[in-house]
Amino acid sequence: MVIPKTRFAQKRNGFLVFSLLALAVFGFQIYLSWKQYGIWKNDEMGKFFLPPYQNFDYLVFYVRSRFFNPYLLSLFFGLLFFWAAKYLNKKYDGRFFEPIEPYLLGASMFAVGHPMWLFYFIILIILYFIINSLFTIHNSLFKKGEMPRISLYCVWLPAAIFTILISKWISLLPWWQILKI
Repeated sequence: MVIPKTRFAQKRNGFLVFSLLALAVFGFQIYLSWKQYGIWKNDEMGKFFLPPYQNFDYLVFYVRSRFFNPYLLSLFFGLLFFWAAKYLNKKYDGRFFEPIEPYLLGASMFAVGHPMWLFYFIILIILYFIINSLFTIHNSLFKKGEMPRISLYCVWLPAAIFTILISKWISLLPWWQILKI
């Protein structure tokens, strides 16, 4: 797959994408926490979840487990895959990824949340298998020679968006609750 050599495909832009995404996601989680506080504060029954009826720790525990934990867990796995991709790429002299690709992988895994990062990873494997099969068939029919290196440069973010779009249907599956924290 031919990778466009743009100014975007640089390490510093990958770090910028990852950082802006983390700010956006956690900023939205803070907004949801503030809205939850407002809903409980203005509700006749909800006020019993707030001080003086409960410790403030109850609200913190609730918003952390409800809003922040899925993204903290997906951030952990996103960083784990990012470091693994960087390590393997460095060990094998840039054989697997372009410089920005580990950042896109980590940011995408983080953006989909937990447990959707598992489905994102499965979707990536399926897409890579399909793309690799098509290239192999094309290469065997029309070209003779070495198989070109296949990159998922143009697939990381669209696969994440697709995973987010199908998350509503995946969350209806019966084993979803087992994967959820």
